[in-house]
Order: sequence, then structure tokens, then C-alpha cells
Amino acid sequence: MVKHFLKSVLLIINIIFSQKADLVLKNGFIWTVDKHDSIHKSLAISNDTIIFVGSNFDVEKYISPQTDIVDLNGDMAIPGFYDNHVHFESTGRLLYGLNLLNVSTEKEFINRIRSVNDRYTKGTWITGGDWSAYETWLEGDVSSTNQSSDDKSPYGKYFMPNKKMIDSFTKDRPVLVRRFDRKVYLANSAALKKANIKRGTPDPENIIVERNRIGEPTGILFNPLESSVESTVLIKDNVRQYFSKFIPKISLDQKTAETLEVWKQMASVGVTSYCDITSDVSYIDIYKSLRDQGKMTVRVRYRPSLDRWKTIKNLSDVIGANNKWIRYGATKAWIDGIMGNSTARFYEPYSNNLSSKGIWRDIMFPFKRSPFNAEEMQSNLERLAIESDREDIQLTVHAIGDAANGYLMNMLDRIVKVNGLRDRRFRLVHAQVMSDEDIKRAGEHKIVAEVQPFHVADDMRWMEERIGHVRSKGAYAFRRLWDAGVIVSFGSDSPGTNASRYYLNPMLGLYSAVTRKTLTGAPESGWFPNERLTIQEAIRAYTFNTAYASFEDHIKGSLEPGKLADIVILSDNLIQIDPNKIKDVSVKTTIVGGKIIFTSKE
Repeated sequence: MVKHFLKSVLLIINIIFSQKADLVLKNGFIWTVDKHDSIHKSLAISNDTIIFVGSNFDVEKYISPQTDIVDLNGDMAIPGFYDNHVHFESTGRLLYGLNLLNVSTEKEFINRIRSVNDRYTKGTWITGGDWSAYETWLEGDVSSTNQSSDDKSPYGKYFMPNKKMIDSFTKDRPVLVRRFDRKVYLANSAALKKANIKRGTPDPENIIVERNRIGEPTGILFNPLESSVESTVLIKDNVRQYFSKFIPKISLDQKTAETLEVWKQMASVGVTSYCDITSDVSYIDIYKSLRDQGKMTVRVRYRPSLDRWKTIKNLSDVIGANNKWIRYGATKAWIDGIMGNSTARFYEPYSNNLSSKGIWRDIMFPFKRSPFNAEEMQSNLERLAIESDREDIQLTVHAIGDAANGYLMNMLDRIVKVNGLRDRRFRLVHAQVMSDEDIKRAGEHKIVAEVQPFHVADDMRWMEERIGHVRSKGAYAFRRLWDAGVIVSFGSDSPGTNASRYYLNPMLGLYSAVTRKTLTGAPESGWFPNERLTIQEAIRAYTFNTAYASFEDHIKGSLEPGKLADIVILSDNLIQIDPNKIKDVSVKTTIVGGKIIFTSKE
């Protein structure tokens, strides 16, 4: 038996050494992100797979006259970045369509809409936009639009556009754009006409139409707010629901154009794999079509919402469990709100609003008696989680506040009790604020913390104001999570954070994780600097750990023989440079499956 084993090993070795490479990288600083953190000079690729990593001398065995050779001249090469959290459909809509997220002037607001109007085909509505996400225009900015501002308004003291700003050039093209919090929309005259909202008509049910002194709609539409809570999550998006019957479905051609635009952007920043969070199922067909045409340049793990698990549980059969480009195996759920509008769920009230602890998302309801314990009430989320877990579907749940994360840790204990122990790689999505005890428990469970490190730079501006200094110590606790044994995985959350202004760029996340600073370098010593990671740990979180979190660490996430040749070549050595300069590092070359898909022009 030993003889047979040795013969097999020798056969494999002979096959490997007889194999010639299609592409060889030489003279580099190749950080493999393997378990030894090995650094090598050369790497050889055959077809889409790495066949050798090692010295310049030893790589010569794999070179033939047909081999393409790239001299790295000392440049750093690492595994392609794997973004753990991309709202793909929304990102495409922003990249190809309308992005008002970082707009802070009336002129730019108009110009952005004008540019999309010029680009879109006839009959396509302009929607989305999400103005006032990061830049808020206060009452001094609204004078030119003849708007007024009410300090006591539950809708906030923000800039309010009107239809006159865009009617002149949109004309017959309907426009329905929203403020980031979805409390306020702007419709142009064409959209109002489609919806039969005009002077003399009653407001549509559960929508407030702003009108001027003679009763003419200004274009501003409000979603009514709950009397007790101002929340993006708790309000019903009645405006969008009402207009949905008038807005045509996005065409397949536009969705395809949006997809290619996102992939182009990903290539330029070194993202070679991503998790697609809850895009419409039609994107599976788009992915497959582009793959079959040879146009797919980035790998995707598709992740629909938990409430759809029964109808799509066989999706992996359609895609192919061993597919190198498109994979499925997880669902996404939500338990609480977000920090941006103070709806994340905490044990104690918000420091700046003692009447609120945040909210539970509607997937939690209704609560019913647990079939396993008559003394316990079981949430709808937990019932769905137990059912899908029983079918071996990976569960990922959005959790921001400490109470939300604590609930999920308790829920995981109950799931294990019901369905038994196994390698679940349960993913706490965001895991923004956690108690010391829950961090410890998460480590014991080998939980995956699916975090987006650029949130640190984005959220530190309001975190302490809203939950105080003491609780903020538990925010984005990357170091304590890492040291506790939690698998820390990185991504962008595009376009749901400032990442939408710096599209999908992993360098911004690495910089934030290593420095704990804003892009302007504040605070000088970093925000809770004891929670910083090393650059080596941060790179691992953005590569191997996300592959592990997705049950794909056997095929990607590190540069080792037998794994997919997804590689990024950088302008600077991340390990050797000043951490404050990480944000300025660029991608020189992106390789996916052994093919160069992006080369910088600089």
C-alpha cells in the first residue's frame, strides 16, 4: 500500500514538473497569504490555475517558448481581493446610472441628472440617486429654490430640490429620485403626469405631496413617518410602491451594461471575487450569459434573502456547485437597523435619544411559541434560520447594535441545539458593536465577522455622539475579534456606505483597518487605536478569510499551486510602506484565471 502511495505521489510530481506555463511572473515580492505567510519571487500559471510558486531559478522548469513572462521588477503581488459584501444591483445603478450620494451643491445635483438623461435610452426613467447621504445642505443652501426649513420638521433641516430645477431638460423623461433615507422623493413634471398628481387632485393614499401657494405640486413627495420613531426602516416606502406601477422594468440591456460597468471598476481596484447581496434573480441569467460569451472577468457568490430560501434551495444545481465563476450557498437576513439613522438595536438607549434603543427589523416578526421549548418565544427570523440551516444553507445576518449581535449569538446556540454541530461558518454581517462577552462567544463558535472596515472612517463622526464613549469601545473591534478567534472578513458594503464614493476600492478598507483614521488623517493617533490590525492581517481578511467564509478557501484566497490564478500587482509594497500611505496605493495589473484583465495606464 505504501508503494502504491509513493508511486501516486511521484506521478503527481512528474505531471507537475512536465507541465509548462502559459504565464510566469518573475522578480517580484509575491506574498502568498498561505498559512506560513510565504514570500516568493516567481509564480507560474497554466490555463486558469497556479502550478508553481517559488524562486526565479526553479520557475525556469515551467517556461517554454510559448510562455508569456512578466517581469515584476520587485513589485508586490498578492491574491485578488475578495469583497465580502456588494449590493451589486444598486452599485451598478449608481455607476452606470444616477449617483447623488456625494453631491453637495445645487449645480452638481442638476448636472448629475442631466448627464444620465443624455446617456439613457428613450423611455427609461431616471430613479434612485440617494442625495444627502454624506453631504447635507442646510437651510442656507435652499434659498434659490424658494424652499424653507423647519427646525422641528421630522424630515430634517435639509436641502429640498424641486421639479423646476430639472424640468427644462428632462421634458418627456420621467424622473423619480430619492433622498438617501427614503423619506423624501423628487418627481419631475413628466413623472407627476404619469402618476396623475397635479393641481386639484387629492394626494395618493399615504403620500404627502408638497404644493405651492396655488396648489401646484413642487415635485417633493414625502413618505409619512411613524409618530414615535423616525426610521428609514420602519416607514413604508409608499412613494416607491405607488410609482412602481408606472415605472417600466429595467431592461435586460441596461442591467447588462450596469454589470459590465461594475466589473470594469472592480478590475481597476483589484477585486477578483465578490459576494452579491440580494440582487434580483435575473442577474444569475446575466452572469451566465456573460460567462458563456467569455466576458466574465470577476467571480461571484450569489446570496439572496433568507425569506426566499425555499424557492431557490436548488439554485446550486442550476449554477453548479463546482462552478468557478458563479456559486450559490448562502442567504442574507437582517435583524436591526443602521447607525446612520440611529436604528441599530442596543441594550441601552441612545445617548442622544433616551427614548430609543433602535429597532428590530420586520423579518423578526411574528414571534410564536417555540416548538422546542413552550417557555420561549421564537422569532420569524429564527424559524427561517432553523429551516434553512437544516438544508445546509449558510446563514448570514445583518447585525449592527450590541443587542442585535447578542440575540444572534443566542439564536446560534439554539440552532446548534436543534440541528447539531457542523462547520456552518455563520456570518455576522457588519458586527459593528459587540459586548466583550459576545466577542468571546463568537470566537468560541468560530463565527465569521463579515465587516467592512471603511465604516470606521465613515461612522466615527457620529458613533460617540449617539452611543457614548464607553459603548464605542466595542465598535469595529477588529483586534479583539481577531484575537478571540473570530474569522474577520473584509469587504466594501458598496454602495451602502462612503464606499460608494470610492467605488469598491480595497485600499480604503485596508487603510481604515490599519490606521483607524479618516481619509484626512484624523484623529492623529487613530480612533481607538488598540483595535488596529496589522497590514498582513488586513490583507488576509480581504483575501483568504473571505474565501474561507464562503467555503471557497480550497480554490482561492491564497497564491498556492492548485488554486485559481487570481492575482493583483500593486504600485507599492503594502507591507513596507508607511500605513498612512496605504490609501494611495493603486493597482498596476489585475489577473483573473491567468488572464490579464486590467493594466494601469500610469
